[in-house]
Amino acid sequence: MGFRFSRSLKLPGGFRLNVGTRGVGVSWGVRGFRVGVGPAGARYTASVPGTGISWSGPLGSAPAPASRTLGTPHAAPVDAAAAVAAHDALVQQLVSLHRVAPAIWDWNALAAAPAPPPPVAAQDAAAVEAWRAAQARWQWFHDVALGVRAGNVDACEAVLQHLGPFQRLRELGGSIRVSVQQDWCVEAWLLANSAEVVPCDQPVLTAKGNLSRRKMPAARRVELFLDHVCSAALRIARETFALLPIPVVFVHVAEVRTDPATGHPAFVPVLSVAFDRESFAALNLDGVDPSSAVVSFDHVMAWKKSVGFAEIVPLDPNQHSPDDD
Repeated sequence: MGFRFSRSLKLPGGFRLNVGTRGVGVSWGVRGFRVGVGPAGARYTASVPGTGISWSGPLGSAPAPASRTLGTPHAAPVDAAAAVAAHDALVQQLVSLHRVAPAIWDWNALAAAPAPPPPVAAQDAAAVEAWRAAQARWQWFHDVALGVRAGNVDACEAVLQHLGPFQRLRELGGSIRVSVQQDWCVEAWLLANSAEVVPCDQPVLTAKGNLSRRKMPAARRVELFLDHVCSAALRIARETFALLPIPVVFVHVAEVRTDPATGHPAFVPVLSVAFDRESFAALNLDGVDPSSAVVSFDHVMAWKKSVGFAEIVPLDPNQHSPDDD
């Protein structure tokens, strides 16, 4: 799969890579406000959601109107510092996916939670209907919590499919499939982002404070992509451990590449890691280097600084069962 785009590529942290006939730019924003840095300079766009009212303008100081000549295109000055800051923030987002701390589910508390009391006025149809909905929700969580505490595979699978955030974590890659086949481990497959997610060039400030662009060294781009993939793997493990009290999480990462024998896209495994809960809990995830953290666990990865990832044979959970220890 990978990324194929003609105009825009969404990136983690609210960033977007914009490609047009005039060049490449980066923008960032939230609902109602966006800042962009590109060939035409740094600009903002603001709006009042739901009203259709919006306005935009250049960031930084614009030249005096008298300097403009009628009929001559005028580009807002580039805010060099903003361009550099946007690039640095983008790179940081790519390699810090694992730093997002998910909420930890307390299945003991959910199992012990009392059922919702029935409404006082039983004749109030709306109240009765709300109580029935709350009762059904409580019953589902109660049954699932008991199953999770008992290590029931079906209960854990229900949690992954209905409560897991994995399909919403689009910044991690093209798709995520998470399942539990045995009571001691979860197995996750991630289709990684394309290497194109890493910028090809980088803005730099000159001695005079102007903006210059340099091509990012190929080795640096390969290293950033390595850390991006490892950061995504760590994030999946972190989300899973917060969701379920399970000892081991296997994370396998694949890329889509063209099969030279057929000319068709094919899934190629490039990373496989067995994260154990005890060792993972000992990590300071705000301070670790993603690739260094990943290789401290049982893993399979073939990576060279000159070419990046090579195809591997993923770890087999059946060969890593606790019964084999």
